[in-house]
Amino acid sequence: MARLKRPMRQSVLDETGVRRTLAGGPGAFADFGVGDAPVFLGLGPDPAVAVALAGGRPAAYVECPAFAAAMDKDWAAAIPADWRRLEPAGLTPARAAASRFHLYRQNTRLFPSFWGPIWAAVQLALLPRPAHVPASPAVVLLRSPAGLLEPELARALAALGRPVSDIAAADSAKALAGVLAREKPSAALCVNGAGLDDDGLVAQLLFAAGVPLAIWFVDNPFHVLSRFRGRFWQQATLCVTDASFIDPLTALGAARAIHLPLAASNHFFTACPTPGLAAAAVFVGSSAFAGRDSFFAGCHIPDALAGEARDLAAGGGRPDFFWWTRRLGLGPLWPGKTARLAGCGAEAASLDHRRQILDALAGSVPLTVYGDAGWRNLLTAGVTLGGPVAYFGPLAGLYAGAGLSVNATSLLLPRGLTQRHFDVWAAGGCLISDATPGLDLFPARLTAPIAFGTPAEAAGLAASLLADPGRRGELTALWRAHIAAGHRYEHRLTTLLARLPRD
Repeated sequence: MARLKRPMRQSVLDETGVRRTLAGGPGAFADFGVGDAPVFLGLGPDPAVAVALAGGRPAAYVECPAFAAAMDKDWAAAIPADWRRLEPAGLTPARAAASRFHLYRQNTRLFPSFWGPIWAAVQLALLPRPAHVPASPAVVLLRSPAGLLEPELARALAALGRPVSDIAAADSAKALAGVLAREKPSAALCVNGAGLDDDGLVAQLLFAAGVPLAIWFVDNPFHVLSRFRGRFWQQATLCVTDASFIDPLTALGAARAIHLPLAASNHFFTACPTPGLAAAAVFVGSSAFAGRDSFFAGCHIPDALAGEARDLAAGGGRPDFFWWTRRLGLGPLWPGKTARLAGCGAEAASLDHRRQILDALAGSVPLTVYGDAGWRNLLTAGVTLGGPVAYFGPLAGLYAGAGLSVNATSLLLPRGLTQRHFDVWAAGGCLISDATPGLDLFPARLTAPIAFGTPAEAAGLAASLLADPGRRGELTALWRAHIAAGHRYEHRLTTLLARLPRD
């Protein structure tokens, strides 16, 4: 008996060039709206389904040109002659109020740059808003539940007279609609894309309402962008803590990319020293960021290249993210997840970089490493291991009480700085740091005495400073005054708010 063939499902190339299979049937559409006149936001692969949903009545529709071009002649022939094709501009607020919308669900994922603004304009038109929405000085803060920076940003914004509308990342679209129904905030801010969906609908809702969006990349921006399908991020103000990403982002279409370094969190300025640490060096940090292995799943680095990176770092070189993009011969870093391959190499090199520095220090000075259990299999027996330290808990006192804190900047950020570069000094501690090029944010008279190139130099510098409390005290006083005068989060947010576009 002959086996029946399963009918082929249609597919299209999406906006990023990936082939996607198209869903069919009535369940492929989402319905919304308060009116009665049927309007289809995309007809899907079989217009007959849309005809059935319209109940035989004439309807209007909007269609993405790229989707229509991918369909065959039978698709066009199946559209009733009395149906009217609308241009996006035809979806006026008056029409939206009178319409019952049927959205082909996959549209905003297949072609987000086309459908995102249309979806957002319709959603905004359907909100119960007054004719003239009052402008507000408030800033929408899209928050990750695990974010460490957002509480400090909320505090600093309030200190600048900017009320904060907090929106949890898990329900950002619905919560944002509630805010936009009553007011027009002055800006929206998120850290590392928190609260932004992969297709950019939350961002498009902000744009439709005339609210400028700033995305502050405190980590490698290409890691964050690798999950985004649409080009919405090109319309936002992109803030990078590492200036080396400005040109690559601009080359990929970013309209506004600015350098906005990290800064000192306020609670470190009131730290009380933890006793018993004045003769020791400490390092606080994880051996891996959360979800590292799943993030880099499928990424494989050649052993020879890993060895080359290890030797380079041992000699004071920096096999950073862009070193890996060059050595791996990678093409465009967006769209797609190509950047994660370079990131995988830089992350592995960073871990080895830190391990070499900490091992060298352990052979020279008393050293305690505070972090996750992963360090146990990575460091020599001479290192004392402590557990994780809460950022808003004992960390400030630990920085204040330690003889030295140690920094080894992630190679994912070629010109990056970390919170340690600000928080340790704010707490009244003393920091030694690898010579990341990002240190040029500060005067050379401050950075030269605390920077090292190789692991051996780190060990020598640590021993020298621990043996000279007077010198450490002088450096701490100079650094703390400098950080307080120009490197608080109030300073960063003042800069950011001044750089946002205005209507």
